[in-house]
Amino acid sequence: MRILLVIAESIGLIVGSVAAAILLCWFLWHAFRLIRHPAWGPPIVVVPVILWAANMLPRSDFLRMTLVFALLAAIPFWVEGRAWRVAWIERQRRDVDDLLSS
Repeated sequence: MRILLVIAESIGLIVGSVAAAILLCWFLWHAFRLIRHPAWGPPIVVVPVILWAANMLPRSDFLRMTLVFALLAAIPFWVEGRAWRVAWIERQRRDVDDLLSS
């Protein structure tokens, strides 16, 4: 019975930290999208990692795993943020060209 509790706790820790990491990156991406620079959001994940490494955050397995997964999840969010910014600039350029040509 004890083994089952350890397995359940481990699965909960992993699933919870993955969910928290993805939500953190998603929130940062959307927050920086408001200022039209969503690619700046995911690299901000490095700040809590530095704070954790400097012992300024509590030492916990959940926090450590969340930060590791957040660093991994930041990569695709960063790539998508860069692509979003390029597409947004293109849309703005097309809108300006349409206004000038009419």
